[in-house]
Amino acid sequence: MELEFSSDTQLHLIFKGADLAFVNAIRRIIMADLLIPAIDRIYIFENTSILHDEILAHRLSMIPLKGGEDLVPPDKCNCGGKGCSQCEVILSLEVEANENFTTVYSGKLKSEGYVYPVSDNIPIVKLNAGQKISLEAHARLGKGRDHAKWQPVSVCVIKYQPVILINEKCDLCGICVERCPEKILEVKDNKLIITSIWKCSLCKICEEVCPNSAINVSYNDNILRLTIESIGSRSNEELLLMACEYLINKCKELKESINSTIEVMNYGKENITN
Repeated sequence: MELEFSSDTQLHLIFKGADLAFVNAIRRIIMADLLIPAIDRIYIFENTSILHDEILAHRLSMIPLKGGEDLVPPDKCNCGGKGCSQCEVILSLEVEANENFTTVYSGKLKSEGYVYPVSDNIPIVKLNAGQKISLEAHARLGKGRDHAKWQPVSVCVIKYQPVILINEKCDLCGICVERCPEKILEVKDNKLIITSIWKCSLCKICEEVCPNSAINVSYNDNILRLTIESIGSRSNEELLLMACEYLINKCKELKESINSTIEVMNYGKENITN
């Protein structure tokens, strides 16, 4: 595995010789099985804005939240998932527009614990003079497989490495350079070169428009790139490690289940023999 690119929002990893099913398992776990906080229940006391309560609740639930590492999943909490300080954090929103038109941002959400919006600049609703919102939002841990608000990533995709072969028939006519939608082909020093192979979308337009059939586009299924873009609830590195740990634990559970089944089978055979 090689690190191709890393930033606060993106992580690109190159896997060479790795099985697609293995890398895809990590991708699916990141998208569907990691616990992150999100607003799950909302109690609206007053809402005189133009938005209906349901739309306001939906907008609030989709705001990415940070923190909540010490929260207990609702299904494992002693309260039975009814809601307590162990499994949820309360955020309140109290806003009233006095004389001027007001835009309410996520920074107005006041947390009573250690869960808070990733950004203070996410617009929620616009209030006209005299309009008011008063509500209480309860954030809990959840998984992306249950609702999109618990997905920790905006993008998590796998891509085979593109392969573009240019043979001696190329006469540098430049048609492929003009037609390439990703603009990765360039004529330089009397040669047709590829400026960024990973930007190739495998559309094969260059191959189709080449009058001399000098270009062949395919992919290398032995090299994969995993791209992760976190929404900010957890860092990309944390998500990757959490996914690996989850996969390891699942394999351990499977191993224990297989061993138990084998023991039962062997016990049955011994009884039949006796």
